[in-house]
Amino acid sequence: MSTLVAGLKAQSRVIHALLLRDIGSRHGGDAAGVLWLLIEPALVTMIVVGIHVFKGATQIQSVPVILFILTGYMPHLLFRHGGVAGVAALKANSGLLYHRQVHYLDLVLSRLLVEIISVLIAFCAIYFGFYLFDQLTMPRLLGYIYLGWFLHIWFIAAACFFFSGLALIWETVRRLFMPISLLMLPAYGAFFMLDWVPENLRYYLLLFPPANASEVLRRGYFGASYSTYFDLPYTIGVNLLLTLIGLVVLHIGRSRMND
Repeated sequence: MSTLVAGLKAQSRVIHALLLRDIGSRHGGDAAGVLWLLIEPALVTMIVVGIHVFKGATQIQSVPVILFILTGYMPHLLFRHGGVAGVAALKANSGLLYHRQVHYLDLVLSRLLVEIISVLIAFCAIYFGFYLFDQLTMPRLLGYIYLGWFLHIWFIAAACFFFSGLALIWETVRRLFMPISLLMLPAYGAFFMLDWVPENLRYYLLLFPPANASEVLRRGYFGASYSTYFDLPYTIGVNLLLTLIGLVVLHIGRSRMND
């Protein structure tokens, strides 16, 4: 048991060091990159809101347009950035694998953590900005907000492991990930609420864990005053299965590199 604890402490120090290194290389001398992370979702939000304002409405079926974009588009932004960072982890840091205590999983986790921290800060900053201008109110159930983000991050980590391992086996995955991520936009409900879609379509959308996680986030904002749809046992089970598959694919990809 003491050996396991010592090993975990050593790997946590490795990931911490890699995290600091990635933060420096990702944002250290690129203020524009940090600014764009805030501007991109805010710009998309303002464009969509502007369209509805031009049509004479800032709400759709009594829901603030800003809200369903932030709770759908921002998690998708994390999926996109996290996946891109993961599939490029080896290419950017291959020299670090010569250190005995550095593993490929550490490289993937450190780069993913940078994206998670960045997007969560952007989400909080944009949400608070709209709150200051009385465009949003405080969430009713903070526990669901935390749970929704946890489920999103868990799914994104599992997908990151899978695509990172697949990229080690098949180089083309690095180029295919971006189109694949864009196809996932409907699953995140980035521009609509699941309550607005037909029941048969809603059933298929809820097969995707991100759709459930986005609805959990929205439950945190609305409480029980608005219809949200999610299945927590199903989402947790699928996330667990995807994590195991992702780790296996990552292990196979790493093993093929050593051959």
